[in-house]
Amino acid sequence: MKTDFAVLALSFVVASLLADVISSQGQQPVLPGPPRPTPSPGRVGDPCGPYRRCLGHLCCLLTGNKKSARATCQPKGEPGEKCSEEQVKGGTYSSRCPCRIGWCPSGQDARCPYWPN
Repeated sequence: MKTDFAVLALSFVVASLLADVISSQGQQPVLPGPPRPTPSPGRVGDPCGPYRRCLGHLCCLLTGNKKSARATCQPKGEPGEKCSEEQVKGGTYSSRCPCRIGWCPSGQDARCPYWPN
């Protein structure tokens, strides 16, 4: 009987301490803010990235040197132009844009294919 009472009293003390610790943390719920408007797609030369896309005939291409690299919207490759499917991250291309129509062949000097009319 004494053991049961001791267990009950100890449980009450632990529950009281736990409730006190939890309430003293002062945490408040964080609610999301209102939805932000989606930015309009970028035009040639506009900055771009994972949260700012380019118009459909453009790609997000890293431009500049390694110290000051930035991504801007550039035209996708036309038939006969050099192209690349190599992405850095999130739709940003590292060396050249992909082809406007179809896939860019693999290889270092790949060019966009000509398609029959």
